Amino acid sequence: MIELPEAVSISMDLNETIRGKRMIAAGTGEGAHKWVTYQPSREELTAWLVGKTVGEVSSKGRSIHIGMESGQALVIDEFGGKVLYSDPESEAPKKHHLLTVFDDESCLTISIQGWGFLSTLTEWKHSKWTRLRARALSPNGSDFTLENFFRAVETYPDKEKDSIKTFFTNGKSVAGIGNGYLQDILFQAEISPKRKVSEIRSDEVPHLYASVKQVIEQAIHACGRCCEKDIFGNPGGYVPLMDRKTQGQPCPRCGEPIQKISYLGGSCYICPTCQT
Repeated sequence: MIELPEAVSISMDLNETIRGKRMIAAGTGEGAHKWVTYQPSREELTAWLVGKTVGEVSSKGRSIHIGMESGQALVIDEFGGKVLYSDPESEAPKKHHLLTVFDDESCLTISIQGWGFLSTLTEWKHSKWTRLRARALSPNGSDFTLENFFRAVETYPDKEKDSIKTFFTNGKSVAGIGNGYLQDILFQAEISPKRKVSEIRSDEVPHLYASVKQVIEQAIHACGRCCEKDIFGNPGGYVPLMDRKTQGQPCPRCGEPIQKISYLGGSCYICPTCQT
């Protein structure tokens, strides 16, 4: 799944590559399935895009906002897959869930793996969407301070019920972090994903905050994880410490074999000794 560092990298590349270009054609291909949501319908979305000129491209959490004139936007959200740019001399991927052709004959294709959300937003809806998303702290934003993070942990409404994994991945308190980066964040902070939010001690919060900053900043600098690709098809440079490829290998801190556990519908990779 695309998480905050990948969304940042993709948005920056799109800003440099397609900003100012006009869309002359759009289509959704034949590969759409029930886990890909179009809003409005596929036909309405593609008709709406034709003739639009691309403005500023930005990211908010895991979502990518391709701005259009008058404050409108095409939003790609909560998705796994690829956003690929093809220059006029290259052939665009045949399988895709959205394709736009620009006036210089270059193309942008969005291919969803698993599930994803594609939506066109009017100026009012885009403004409302942005305000709603701003309620969660963004790890690469100026509001992501230790004080604000501490407050988010302390005032979390379901702290007695929810685990620290849920705290991060539901996107309500901290934006853009999914199960991928959470593995390294919790390892660096020496915290088990199963611990309840209420069990996180006040003296552990600064360490957890620093872990979020360190992992996300490193990943943004590396243009995302090595298992994800940029708009030109190049893999990112961030290599996770804790994932399926390191399962069974020695923990880089204590040497204990890294374990895989199943928790909340997904896999977690932990050091059973360091993370308590």
